[in-house]
Amino acid sequence: MSLEYLIILLLIFFITLFLEKKNHIHLYNSKRERFEIVGFFFLFGVIWDTFAIFRGHWFFPLKKTLGITIGLMSLEEYLFILIIPYFIVTIYKLLDSKFRQKK
Repeated sequence: MSLEYLIILLLIFFITLFLEKKNHIHLYNSKRERFEIVGFFFLFGVIWDTFAIFRGHWFFPLKKTLGITIGLMSLEEYLFILIIPYFIVTIYKLLDSKFRQKK
């Protein structure tokens, strides 16, 4: 069970990477911009999740994760914070470009 979630996240990551390259989607104007924007959202996500875990709003049972935690969060949650926004923005840009072509 613990490895399943990691595999799903990695699958989403590689599919997103493929879609970005195949469709020539440019999410950022430079590598610096990519680093700064991703870094900002990652930091915000880590603070948000850590606060929520600290307050008891949610938790990550060690039996359901890989068992690797950094601070209060599991490794998978850090990956989630990085991968899922990347996926969402890439899909948005892809669909936006497809709908703009139809006009």
